[in-house]
Formats: sequence, structure tokens, C-alpha cells
Amino acid sequence: MTDEEIIRAFHAMWDNFPEPVTITQKSREIVAVNKKAAELGLTAGIKCSSIGKPEDHKGCLCNKAIDEKQGIGVSYEANFGRAYGFWIPIADKTEWVLHFSVGRLVEYEKLNR
Repeated sequence: MTDEEIIRAFHAMWDNFPEPVTITQKSREIVAVNKKAAELGLTAGIKCSSIGKPEDHKGCLCNKAIDEKQGIGVSYEANFGRAYGFWIPIADKTEWVLHFSVGRLVEYEKLNR
């Protein structure tokens, strides 16, 4: 797949996800953002490590996911309690990962109640 095809597929799959999702390169440059990430001011071309405070990136596992060629997840405390962050390598782009969290911005237990 070409870069454009991967980015198009990313938008088709992730644009309506309720949390920010990015494709990020090993260099930490963001390649693509979903709609929620864009609403929060993230854009392609910036370094993800420039967002927020430096300590927010202390547990980044981007390199580990890329080097080990497997998805990695962590749990952490967020606004609504336990949240989970993921770095998932993209098969056709060895230096890219899909990066997102679940439970960071949305309190899922209150959805559809």
C-alpha cells in the first residue's frame, strides 16, 4: 500500500472514534490524525513529543512497538479512572504506529445508559 492509501484507510476506520488517534513515525512526527485529534489541535507534521508536558511522554512505547513489530499497551490513571494506551505497528510501514488511548477523554461506562 502507498502512504496515501494507508492514510485514507486510517481516516475511514478511525475518524469517528471518540478519542484522539494518530499515525506516528518512529521520529515522533505525526503523519495523520483523526477528527478528535484535530479538534484538540493535533496536526500532521508536528512531533507528538511537543504536545503537552515532557513528562506526559515518559512512558512512550513507540520505539518498542516498532522494534518488536507488535502492538503494546499500557494502563494509566486518567480523568475517569483507568485508561489504556496503545502503540500498534502498521504492517506496510515499518516506521509507523497507530497510537491511541481508550478511557482518556471519554467515560465509557456512562455511554448508552
